[in-house]
Amino acid sequence: MIKYLLPFSVLILSACANTTAIESETDSSKQKATAAFAPPANSAAMQTAKPLGLVSGGPVPLNEALFEQGRFADAIEYAENLSSYSLLIWHKGALRLEKYFNGFDAELRPETASMHKSVLGLLIIAAIEDGFIESVDTRIGNYIESWNERPEGDITVRQLLTMSSGLNSLSREGGFDSQAMKFFSGRVDARATILGLRLQTQAGANFSYANTNSQLLALVLESATGKAYKDYLSERLWKPIGADDASVWYYEENGFPRTFSSLLARSRDWLKVGLLIKDGGTYQGQQIIAAELMEAMTSPSANNPNYGWQIWLANVYQNKRYYNDLKLGIGVPVSEPFNADDMVYFDGFGGQRVYISKSQDLVIVRTGDTRMDWDDSALPNMVIESLKNQ
Repeated sequence: MIKYLLPFSVLILSACANTTAIESETDSSKQKATAAFAPPANSAAMQTAKPLGLVSGGPVPLNEALFEQGRFADAIEYAENLSSYSLLIWHKGALRLEKYFNGFDAELRPETASMHKSVLGLLIIAAIEDGFIESVDTRIGNYIESWNERPEGDITVRQLLTMSSGLNSLSREGGFDSQAMKFFSGRVDARATILGLRLQTQAGANFSYANTNSQLLALVLESATGKAYKDYLSERLWKPIGADDASVWYYEENGFPRTFSSLLARSRDWLKVGLLIKDGGTYQGQQIIAAELMEAMTSPSANNPNYGWQIWLANVYQNKRYYNDLKLGIGVPVSEPFNADDMVYFDGFGGQRVYISKSQDLVIVRTGDTRMDWDDSALPNMVIESLKNQ
């Protein structure tokens, strides 16, 4: 039986319900989850279950598992103290740690928020390689008919990928009844809402992280490929890396998925996506995505040296990472520079992470409760130090 933690609007809500940590070490994906999940008390927007779209997989085991729990005691303690569900560490060709907390196991598919954006980035560059999208500098009006004659149609795919579209943000006035909350919770027409956005600043001029950029990329992708998002994800990425079944969360019954969040997948499969990026688009000897496109995706964008194409980078140290040029709103602490200069990572709100370093031959996956005290560099630096000291 697949165990899901259904989405609870974690892009807006700042905390999840507290749960008691129950140590549950497993060396096998066969163990079944036994603990129920208590929904966040402040998740009124998400009380009604939404339709899920199946992303068909074709599960293939990881190459090798060499569990070394004792080596990573500090990282395990850190993850447990921050109410984690899973902690996986891959290093030098083998899975070195697979730890689950709170009674959860390898079959859990939790909400990992904006980690989905990095998978979306992979699908966009796959569509470029497949010839569905001409290039990252193609105007999106070529794929969004209602914008073809509008100024917004001149926004490029690259500008959406790099969060520099210049589009206005959804209004947050009115709290739960604001435009932003209605969009996140599926109480408005998602397509109409994002197509109602207008240019606020010059496209390409500023970095401003917005979920609507990722949602627009979904419109571009489905229009360009002529395929449902879940199906293209399945055939182009999920099955080739041997991932198990996953789900996307629809806004409505006719299948428009959230692509800024809510890809419900096993931690082992997030690890496989990380391995694909670490190895330059290759997975277990098969080139899934062209290496030059992978290099472009993980290179600094013009407006933010720490952001690529829907993925975060660790190029320039800042003790707090913000989601816009003005450094307004939520900032994520970064207590010290990353111990690997080439670190790239998926950022899901509140500490959902996949950390990737080619130089260290390292991939780390952490899922868990939303934590506003998450420190971006703490966990990967602990792991790297543990590897140095053994």
